[in-house]
Amino acid sequence: MANTMTEKIEEVAGDEVQEQHGDKVELSHTRKLSILIVMNTVSLVQSFDATCICVVLPSLARELNASFSESLSMGSVFLLATAIAQPIFAEMAHVVGRRPAYVASLVVFIAGTVLCGSAESSIMLLTGRAVQGVGSGGPQALSGIIHADMFTIRERSRWMSYQHVSWALGTIAGPIIGGAVVQNKDSQWRWIFWCTLPLLGGSLIGAMFLLGYDKGKRNLHLIKNLDWMGILLYIIASVSLLLPLTWGGSRFPWNSPAVIAPLVVSFLAFLGLGLYEKTTKKPMFRKSLFRHRSTVLQFASATIHGSLMWMVLYYLAVYFLALKGLTPLMAGVWALPATVIVAPMAAVVGIVAYKTGRYMGFLLGGWTLMVTMFGVMTILDKDTPTWVILVMTLFLGIAMGLLIPVMNIGVQATVREEDAGHAISMIYLLRTMGQCMGIAIGIAVFSVQLEKELGKLGLDTGQISNTLKMIKASVEYGGLGQHEYMMNAVAKALQCLWITGSILAGLALILCLFARCPKLPEDPHGPVSAELMPESRFSDAAIGRVWYCFSGKILHKATEQSNQRHSGSSVPN
Repeated sequence: MANTMTEKIEEVAGDEVQEQHGDKVELSHTRKLSILIVMNTVSLVQSFDATCICVVLPSLARELNASFSESLSMGSVFLLATAIAQPIFAEMAHVVGRRPAYVASLVVFIAGTVLCGSAESSIMLLTGRAVQGVGSGGPQALSGIIHADMFTIRERSRWMSYQHVSWALGTIAGPIIGGAVVQNKDSQWRWIFWCTLPLLGGSLIGAMFLLGYDKGKRNLHLIKNLDWMGILLYIIASVSLLLPLTWGGSRFPWNSPAVIAPLVVSFLAFLGLGLYEKTTKKPMFRKSLFRHRSTVLQFASATIHGSLMWMVLYYLAVYFLALKGLTPLMAGVWALPATVIVAPMAAVVGIVAYKTGRYMGFLLGGWTLMVTMFGVMTILDKDTPTWVILVMTLFLGIAMGLLIPVMNIGVQATVREEDAGHAISMIYLLRTMGQCMGIAIGIAVFSVQLEKELGKLGLDTGQISNTLKMIKASVEYGGLGQHEYMMNAVAKALQCLWITGSILAGLALILCLFARCPKLPEDPHGPVSAELMPESRFSDAAIGRVWYCFSGKILHKATEQSNQRHSGSSVPN
């Protein structure tokens, strides 16, 4: 009995030592590469599943007789479930081990994919998408933790950028393959789910054999040590927040009790979660992650980034289908400039950060370009030349390619090394929640503005409702054709949406100006950057330079001119 107790104490103590000092596990280079291949494959499938749905929604709606709100929910329910599951699987990984958590999430992912592929109704497909989303949350959260296990902070900037490349490839393939599959026959949409099963099955086998490096340190019986109360409060809070954001403006009016009541519950649940996590001994969300201002600002920027990404993905598809009259396949092709460039840009950011330790320029450049391109998108209408659209989407893709990896890099430089895995998981979580919000914001802004534009034409409520149904049907069957007033209304609604996106991107740019971006340390065992920087000062790299450029030089020139005037007046005649 005494020996058993001693072993348990040593086991827990060993875990604490590893977490406190951030020791890296010693694995062969071949095994590390194999683990990376598994994670990159899963990342590709995740992005494929998330993006292919954008262009096949019309086919899904026709085949399953789904309503407009149900068809939009096909994408949002996946993201909602992913956001809910991420911190739960991350907590499991720290309690019971990386392999059990990762394998369990892949099993759920595969089960959800099978449900989607065999769905005979919209309800069954929504259920399958929700199960898929739960399974997708595990690999997203655990990838950051596993990278932190194996690599130093500089090495992570390179290897995680390659995972972003895989994610980008899935984003490229999703709309194109999805559009090609449903091009000639709506019922073929099931193949977008079946074709991912071999990749997921191979990844599951690989994870079972490769991720046991923490074996002997964590056991399944320790699952009782999970922060169950924190998990419960988080589920209540996130579901109560994301569901009404998805419903508002599409299924229920924004001022209806079905939207307001869950939002109130969400506020109270998040308040309770914050108070509980502050007092519990082993919180699911570490307090140390929110110690520095710069880290919190990076988290906020990641949320905005997720919103803008999905706003672009969903509503560029609406523009291509409704105003340009493109087929789903051609809509995916026209979106290629925005997706193809993401992969090389993400790789460049990771390699430069690995070589130099610097990344601030990518962060500011990415957000500046994002603000600019959302502003440029306001000129889009049915007559916009093709070359303008392609150039615009190309630069939009460059902005996304810069920002996707750089925020993961930046947040690691502002936390302690032992918190790096948690910080990356938090970035993924908030980006996913932002994606849900982006869809909700898009639905709200687009729907409200579209109704306003139709109201300006003198249509009554019944006529507006019928026109909205006509617009939905026209989009599903290949554009608005000769309905000039409908096309103008949709263009104005999209213009309002792009203005909203530009404002959000501008807010993120301002937040980044107040965030410090310390250079990544060359010595993996050196001091933590975040503990060396005073949080009371503005960013030397950002605000200081901006202030000098825009005011320092002006003041200097004004002083010189003043001195010249005074010296001139003192000269005797």
